[in-house]
Amino acid sequence: MLGLVTGFLAAATVLAGSTAGAALEGRSYDTDLHSYALREEQWPYGPAHTEGRHIVNSRGDKIKWAGINWPLSGETMVPEGLEKRPAGDILDDLSSMGMNFLRMGYSATMVDEVYESDQDDVPLEAAMIKAMGYYNGTRVTSEIVKHNPSWNRTTGRFQIWGDIVDMAAKRGMFVHPDMHIAKAGWCCGHDDGSAWFGDEDFNVKNWTRALSYVADWAKDFPNVVSMSLVNELRQPWVDDYPKFGYNWMTLVGNMTLGSDAIHKANPDLLISWSGLQFDEDLSALTSGTNLLTSPCYMCVSVQDSPRRDPVIFNLDEHAWGDKVFYELHLYTMTEDLDVGTCDIIKAQLYRAGFNALGMDRPKDCDLLENHYLGPCREPSRLTPVAMTEFGTAQDETLLNNSYIDCLREFTTENDVSWAMWAVAGSYRVRSGGQNVNDTWGMMNFDWDGFRFEEGVEEVWKPWVQETNVTKKD
Repeated sequence: MLGLVTGFLAAATVLAGSTAGAALEGRSYDTDLHSYALREEQWPYGPAHTEGRHIVNSRGDKIKWAGINWPLSGETMVPEGLEKRPAGDILDDLSSMGMNFLRMGYSATMVDEVYESDQDDVPLEAAMIKAMGYYNGTRVTSEIVKHNPSWNRTTGRFQIWGDIVDMAAKRGMFVHPDMHIAKAGWCCGHDDGSAWFGDEDFNVKNWTRALSYVADWAKDFPNVVSMSLVNELRQPWVDDYPKFGYNWMTLVGNMTLGSDAIHKANPDLLISWSGLQFDEDLSALTSGTNLLTSPCYMCVSVQDSPRRDPVIFNLDEHAWGDKVFYELHLYTMTEDLDVGTCDIIKAQLYRAGFNALGMDRPKDCDLLENHYLGPCREPSRLTPVAMTEFGTAQDETLLNNSYIDCLREFTTENDVSWAMWAVAGSYRVRSGGQNVNDTWGMMNFDWDGFRFEEGVEEVWKPWVQETNVTKKD
């Protein structure tokens, strides 16, 4: 089947309306080769790879994560909150909860602007002024520098990100760069221009260039052992949507292209694959069904599929086959899934891709036998799967939230790594506003403490402890 899937790459590129197969540009670094050679002997003992349902380090130890999303995918393209609190203090708060994983979402725009400028990186103040206007941009820059005096107005965005990655390493935290959105801004919607390959702002060539750039950048940071391909793909709601080929074939073709780019730039990295419909569905990949005909929500059919040979995705046919793990998301505002009971949630998570862990078939899979998205199936291959986004308001409702209780039970029972959404108690820029409060944030509006301390003590700390995360030794 390798020839069939590989042969589709050209078609996927055409559907995406890009020149994705063009040569990728890279960066050069003055790498400390001695330090790089010692990685296998020092925490986190990279490079990591997959063995069945587990991620393991170079010593063969299983790696388990529990953590949080820290966005830098907004218009400023600098991690949120730094104007209100020192980066080290924010990390100390997260580390105090026992968390060991940061999923840090960035945008392709962040890399585009490096290539568009004559500089190696975009200066902090220039980034703030462009996103927030001169007055607010200079003011916020001053606040960031005041709280983080090792930076100045000309410090580049990637330098700031890298410094935070280094700080995280000192606290035993892994960092997972997440290609969160193509065009910098709040994510995600069907009509935001970044929904799918070839959408208005989703240039596939620029996407693969950004993946390659960040993969190369990650060589300097041993605690970056993984990165994602793309976050929450969804059908683009445009008049001519069928031309984009929103289906399993286009997904696999482009994700293969992105994996090739990452692996070429940095073969040590793990690569996380997300699914369809806001990353709710990876079923065709984990169950080994025909990509031409497998059901999915709002997908565009492959019209000639009845007369074509089946196409089955097989990770083991790729050079990066032992570098891929899957990631899934679930929120209560889902468009297509039933979140009414914990039993049905567990069954749908199994069907969506957690079957790849080799877990027991949930009892409510019996209710899905004739479901339009397909039944629960046995996995075609054991592969790691993580829950990298879920969330809710950080207030007293957290203490009696059946959705959160269910995900806690599911991840604990099945030994699943996870990252909640999100740390940000406020955003510099969000959906046209500035200094916007977010009640889902782990931190409060001013970032000087947790938004809901009781929730931290009663829910998040015990959940992290139950996860049995990998600790720095």
